[in-house]
Amino acid sequence: MNTQDGAYLLALTSAILFSGSSVIFARFSRSHSSLFMNLMKNTVAGAAFVFTMLLAWGLTPEGPRDISTRSGLFLLLSGVVGLGVGDCFVFLAFKHIGSARTLLVYSFSPVLLTIEGALLFGQPLSLAQGTAIFLMMACVWTISFEKFRAEGAWEWRGIVFALLGVLLDNVGIVLSRMAFDESPGISPMTANAVRAIGAVVTLMLANYYLRAKVFGAFGRLDWRDRALVVFAGFMGTFLSLSLWLTALKIGHIGGLAGVGSFNPVAASLWEWLLLRKRPTAYLLVALALFLVGFLLLLKA
Repeated sequence: MNTQDGAYLLALTSAILFSGSSVIFARFSRSHSSLFMNLMKNTVAGAAFVFTMLLAWGLTPEGPRDISTRSGLFLLLSGVVGLGVGDCFVFLAFKHIGSARTLLVYSFSPVLLTIEGALLFGQPLSLAQGTAIFLMMACVWTISFEKFRAEGAWEWRGIVFALLGVLLDNVGIVLSRMAFDESPGISPMTANAVRAIGAVVTLMLANYYLRAKVFGAFGRLDWRDRALVVFAGFMGTFLSLSLWLTALKIGHIGGLAGVGSFNPVAASLWEWLLLRKRPTAYLLVALALFLVGFLLLLKA
């Protein structure tokens, strides 16, 4: 297995972990707020990232000197823009236009990242890679088409929120890659710790300004719900981002964004497993499209 194939498999595993946790994210976003779930998941992940980073510094030659000031600023901004503000817009888009329409807007993220990768990092697409990304984007369109009649409606605020989420997420990805190029010795764990700090500080300021009292609301949950929130933050943010940034450090940006299209398909599969929702014909078609695209990407 070459480096690119390894990066794609890491990104696929990241998507599976994140989409499974999204079932829990969605539940608490509806029952509480997007700020509640966003701050809690980033707090849990941030604590795990910082602990792991300090442990790694004690066991390996890597340390603070491997991070330049410029790289640190890139990563902090990536956390603020992508993990902090960007995710809030995603949750707002879900609220206004539903997940199907939000995912449809998000399906064009690989196009933006492909352009950015070519312009900023010298990563053009081959014909096979372009075809693979198109097929993986088509799997999102299939899932979205199935849900159009069941939820949401087109309205300008939701579309704006989804577009802002896409753009901010892309900016966060580019900033992270720039940090890796600036300081190749940074481990993905350290990079994620710095990003999480940026996100948590931003969200805590929002929590204070809006008087949301997120941590008080978390304390009032029963122990099962608290365990679910912590579990989702650990699996869907700590583990998922660890794999994603490892893939981003070594992989092709456009191709990785295409693999990220598996998120809505994986979410539907998790709903089938966890919520006993039977798979539909649309889901099976979407899964087939993604698998063909992913295998093509591995051979590209």
